[in-house]
Amino acid sequence: MAVTNREEQILGLIRQNPMISQNELAHICGITRSGVAAHISNLVKKGYLLGKGYIVSPPTYVAVIGGINLDIYGMSVNPVVSHSSNVGKITFSPGGIGRNISYDLGCLGVKNYLLSVYGDDHNGAFFKKDAMANGLDITYCQQLSNTPTSTYLSVSGPDGDPMVGLDDMASSELISPTFLRERAHIIVNANAVVLDSSLTAASIAWICDHYSGPIYARVVSVNKASRLMPVLNRIDTLVLSRAESQLLTNTDASDEQSGQFCARFLHEAGVRCVYLLIDGVGNLYSDGSQYVFCPDDQRTKSRHNNGAASAALSALLWSHSKKMGYRDCAETAYAAAAMAMDCVQSVNPSLSPKALEARRHSFFARE
Repeated sequence: MAVTNREEQILGLIRQNPMISQNELAHICGITRSGVAAHISNLVKKGYLLGKGYIVSPPTYVAVIGGINLDIYGMSVNPVVSHSSNVGKITFSPGGIGRNISYDLGCLGVKNYLLSVYGDDHNGAFFKKDAMANGLDITYCQQLSNTPTSTYLSVSGPDGDPMVGLDDMASSELISPTFLRERAHIIVNANAVVLDSSLTAASIAWICDHYSGPIYARVVSVNKASRLMPVLNRIDTLVLSRAESQLLTNTDASDEQSGQFCARFLHEAGVRCVYLLIDGVGNLYSDGSQYVFCPDDQRTKSRHNNGAASAALSALLWSHSKKMGYRDCAETAYAAAAMAMDCVQSVNPSLSPKALEARRHSFFARE
């Protein structure tokens, strides 16, 4: 028998924490304890629970911990003239590194829970509606009262190359150790954890201290990259761009050779796998003993880079879960980044395992 949306939510909570109380379920779901009891009784009758002991087999999943924000993208029609108004196109879309990775993983069929915060404003309502429409599981997110949702503003030239970005993400500071501690059972039982450097140093340290499995990290912004430096030895896979690599390694990764040097530095610091995006040059994937360099494909004239690194990280996690070969992982991540650059928004709604393989084949078809 099919379950209702509320029953599915309660079942998901029980799967992740079989010891959860009915009072806790009521608090998370925003209903009464007696209402929870009725839903549990129905789940027992339908065979989803074997009695009131909540005997279920927890599914495999990924915990994605990172930012949610509204993305505002401005793209000029002509070369930008400073100190003047420029004709262009402005778009609005839900974004944030955590949200984007959660979306991309969902497109690839990877079950995940997004752990983040958003406000009770118009932008928060916009995010929530979009999350429900696209199947993002935000059960463990928190909607904050009297707090604006984070916002990111990006302005690019007519070729899509970002010229400046501004972020107003004070609410991300509220993804605190306390917030994480309340969701510890979701984090420690995950098959993998994804985090981004928009989290505070204290929260990043808490995750690394309490989670023993593989951690995938997305470096965000040269102003926040340093937050990952104390925990590089805990990172399984690190995804970063040229500017961010310069801050972490004091190396300008401008080509294949300097990219290798940057990767070696990070491996010596303890990172197992490095994926480096050098815009206009290519992407490098390294595990310390071998590397693959994929030169940039020049067929795409308009490039929107905002979501490329997050898509690459999602594809790496997916390909690792499929136990793909080393080169296959590198090529799949490259193809995912290319798909993200097709779109002004930071995610490509066409992303899927089939579409990803088709794009990869278009770049790397072998005779």
